[in-house]
Order: sequence, then structure tokens, then C-alpha cells
Amino acid sequence: MLSLKLAVAFAISTNLLAGPPWEIKPQEKQGDNPEAPVLSNVRQLTTPDMGLDKSGEAYFAPDKSMIIFQAFPKDKEQYEMYTLKLDAKGHAVKDSLKQVSPGGGACTCGFFHPDGKSIIFGSSYLQPDMPNPNKYQRDGSSYTWDMPGGMDIIKANLDGSNPTRLTTEDGYDAECAYSPDGKHIVFTSDRDGDPDLYIMDADGKNVRQLVNQPGYDGGPFFSPDGKRVIYRSDRKGDDHLQVFVIDIDGKNEKQLTPHGNIVRWAPFWHPNGKSIVYASSIHGHYNYEVYMLNIETGKHRRITYKMGFDGLPVFSPDGKWMMWTSKRGPDRTSQVFVADFDLPEGF
Repeated sequence: MLSLKLAVAFAISTNLLAGPPWEIKPQEKQGDNPEAPVLSNVRQLTTPDMGLDKSGEAYFAPDKSMIIFQAFPKDKEQYEMYTLKLDAKGHAVKDSLKQVSPGGGACTCGFFHPDGKSIIFGSSYLQPDMPNPNKYQRDGSSYTWDMPGGMDIIKANLDGSNPTRLTTEDGYDAECAYSPDGKHIVFTSDRDGDPDLYIMDADGKNVRQLVNQPGYDGGPFFSPDGKRVIYRSDRKGDDHLQVFVIDIDGKNEKQLTPHGNIVRWAPFWHPNGKSIVYASSIHGHYNYEVYMLNIETGKHRRITYKMGFDGLPVFSPDGKWMMWTSKRGPDRTSQVFVADFDLPEGF
């Protein structure tokens, strides 16, 4: 759940990592639409006509009736959090867009409670001008990434009412997700000096560190059975994020994608618990694509085939829809798309 600002701003070398099973392999194309075997009925959920310059990083409500996402309101400089209702066929319900963040600060990484009655998200609205005391800022020719010092995890009702602060540490607390039973939240915090993973009770109590490694560790999600966490890590400090998995007791950490000049990030579980989707720069930084990986067998497959950014993929709880952020629309801005999803053989 890295900020969409960072997601689309990566400028990474486009050299390919050679050798099986990670080299680009030709895949059979079905007519003029190579996505068709897996993705069908692609529909765009957000548009600039909604008053949003760009939108992304969307997640489903437990019953698929709503999504939560972040977006830039027109003429604003910070992301706000929004919900949008979906009909039974996965189309946006007209005039259902609602801002659920308080405003006045940066926002990111919204997520629904498994009971569908509340939401969490990261926001700096309580301390919008607080600098990060850890000064964890990446400066380079490609991007600058600020992690707001006033960013905390906020819980609120579905309509955004009754916002409640769950984290109180100075620094950056965000990139949050609930466990399947709703009893715990996994999140990213730089309270120890660099961004690592933590788990806390759903009320913000009993915080414990899950991952403690140099460099950035973030974007965590519990597995469907609640026993593991998948996440991304810049473990070598070279800006080349890779995908990792770890048990919730901090044991059995495993790197799922190899280090190299390719970014692999934004992993998300398929409901079957054995496969994930993630975004890859293997086709070039300006052509991020979504890939699928069976973490038990190592089998992988390309899912999206459009020029431009395709990333931040997620599944509906029943696995029948995949939603992601893409620039494939006519105006080439970052927007939220959804499609029917047919699980490929072997995944």
C-alpha cells in the first residue's frame, strides 16, 4: 500500500533479469486481446468527470458492494480517501462517490473491516505539517519520497464519521490492512528509524514488530487464513522492491522474487491463499504490468497487456473480480479499473 504518488513516480532501470523462471517468455495470444483468457469485461470505475484528477489503490468491501480508494480532488495537492458503490455487475453506481477522509492532510491506504461496518486509512490530517523525525526520505534523479511525520492510522465509520486515531507515535504509520477475522491490523511504521512491519490489535493496542530489517518494508496484507503476511521490501536499499512472505509470528520469512534491476511490488493474495498478483517493471518502468505467481510452485504468468502503468492489483473476496490502477483510459490518467477474473490453470 505504497502511496500512489510513489507508485507511478518510480524511475527504474529497464534492464531484464535473465534466467528461468523470470525471463520474459512469449505467451499465446487469444485474437487481438491477450488479456482475454484471464480478464474479461474490463470496466473503468473512476474518471476525471467525477472531479478527481487521478485515482488509484482501491480495495473491495467484503460484499463487493463498495470500494475504497485514494484520489486527487481537482485543484488539490493531497490525496483524499473516497468510497464508491458498485452494482451487482461491478459497475460504478452513479452519484455514489463520497469523500470519507476529514481533509486537511495527506491520505493513503484505505481498507475495510471484514464486517463491512468501518474503514481504516492513513492520514496526516491531525498533524499535516509535522516533518518526519526519522528523515526517511529517498532523494534521487528519479523521485523524492516523503513519508509524512504526522501520518497515523485512522479508523472511521463507512461514511467517514467518527474518525479515531489508532496510532500515536511520531513519524509515519500507514499502509494498513485488517486480518481476516478483524482482530488485528498489520501496518508499516518508521518508529524505529526506518520503515518496518508491525501488527497491533484492531483498537491500536499491543503493538509488536513483525519485520525488523534495514531499508523499506511495507505494503503488507494478511493471507486469507490469517497465518502469513505478504509484503514488499527494498531489502538491499537499491530502490528495487521485491516480494516477501512471513508467518505472523515473525518466522519463516521467504523472498518470493529475486533481486535484480526489476521492481516487483504491490503484492496481493488470491483468495485461494496459494497465489498472488503483483506489479512488475520487467517490460520497462513506463510499462508496469500485473503478473501472477503461485508461491507454492513458482509458476508465474503475465495478466495485463497494455502500454502504460498497470499496477496495485487486488481481488474481490470471492476471487471473481480483479481491480487495479491503470492509465489505459482515453485520457491516460491513473484511474481504477475492474474486470471479471478467470483463474488460470496451475494457480
